[in-house]
Amino acid sequence: MIEKIFIPTVKRVDNQITYENLSPSLRERVVMVVQAWERPEYKYDCEYLVLPDTSEYHYLDYYCLPKTRKLIYEAGKEIKYSILDDDITFYKRNTKYFGEDSNMEKSKKVASHSEVEDMFKLFDEWLDESEVTVCGCAQVQNPPFPTLYTNNSSLTSTYWINGSDFKDLLPMLDLTSVRVGEDVCFLLSLLVNGFGNRVSNEYVIANQSVASKTFNSVLWDSQRIEQTQKDHKTLARMFPGIYNILYQKSGGNTRQEGGYRNQGKSIIKWSKAYKYFDNTLENFFND
Repeated sequence: MIEKIFIPTVKRVDNQITYENLSPSLRERVVMVVQAWERPEYKYDCEYLVLPDTSEYHYLDYYCLPKTRKLIYEAGKEIKYSILDDDITFYKRNTKYFGEDSNMEKSKKVASHSEVEDMFKLFDEWLDESEVTVCGCAQVQNPPFPTLYTNNSSLTSTYWINGSDFKDLLPMLDLTSVRVGEDVCFLLSLLVNGFGNRVSNEYVIANQSVASKTFNSVLWDSQRIEQTQKDHKTLARMFPGIYNILYQKSGGNTRQEGGYRNQGKSIIKWSKAYKYFDNTLENFFND
């Protein structure tokens, strides 16, 4: 069972989209992860994980986000749990995309509370499989794949995690050295150590802060492109040949334009990251 649903949030006391989109029974498992200074303002009937009342966990600290995530990983290391951004709307896609009969009028629809519960049950079952440590939803704006799910691919904004799978590895992972791409760092760190993921193409999400460049975001509203470039270079050093920054063909250090929020293009070889673990084992046993 997914025992806890962690929702990190800041400066959205009266705008908890994800919480409102969960059924009453799922809300009973919610743990809102909040800043110490902001805790008195929250009136939701749920559990709270209050961040340490120190400057490094204040949202103005550059590395507050990855430190907060690491704290959640530590809190969930013995259980199955989820981490959801606070502005998520869940959708369900038409099964016609997956070779089955159409089951709705349009290509997708907002998922009902019962369908979200079904999604949680499915993801709970996936996390029992030996090759799945993390799973979650594709983005609604992405074109649908012809399969119900994809293994070892990109995830963002929603994560269902089997914490006990990697609890022994957790202290050795460097998960707090980047702010931009902290989720990429987490997923790649698991993949190169043999802990796979699965992405649902049937259950998908819309995330306001991802889909809209004008939606208020504590992270992106204060982000400078120089900081983003530094984080991207750190990821490229951590995962050589897996996280690749794209530069202009003319050479030099000029990034290819585009990418998320026009911060520069990169290519991530997700399946190669997982194969890296297989190759390492093969080389170990062949030495």
